[in-house]
Amino acid sequence: MGRIGLLMVSALWAASASANPLAGEKSVWLGNAAGEKLRIGSVSFEPLANGRSKFALRIDESRFGEYFLAMRPFRCLAGSSQHLCHFPYGGEREVALDDLAALEYQLLFMHKKPASVNLDPRNGLYWKLAADGERLVGTLYDADMEPIIVPQGDRRRPLTAEFLQRADDGSYWLPRLTIE
Repeated sequence: MGRIGLLMVSALWAASASANPLAGEKSVWLGNAAGEKLRIGSVSFEPLANGRSKFALRIDESRFGEYFLAMRPFRCLAGSSQHLCHFPYGGEREVALDDLAALEYQLLFMHKKPASVNLDPRNGLYWKLAADGERLVGTLYDADMEPIIVPQGDRRRPLTAEFLQRADDGSYWLPRLTIE
């Protein structure tokens, strides 16, 4: 292969690597239709030889307040009509474009009314992630967190389809999740 051929292969490889939504450092955003958008953290991806990527999620603690709910501390985003409390689950730290569940479980939240001192396990929020060019976009689902709170079945990924229902984005303060 000549010099030009090597340059073309290198350029194509660099372009494909930069278009990989599971490579490099990305910001995690929550937003809504009114244009409100909050950066809640970052995730760094390290591609592996098997087509998967290791990830490390870092939540920006300065955005969250600490609340003592359900007999334990929670980090919550405080909105005027709704609080979103981070509820990470599981220890998996590898993803692939066709298997983003480990990251989805790290981005679990529960919602509550601002005055409420309790969390209801039926008020879980689960974003199913999908690649959209160089970013990941989440589709919001209402989640019944009962199989996490009272373990049953598969403890690694307990939120099966029966515990998820497509959410009405209009019912939530920050229904949009993007990683870009």
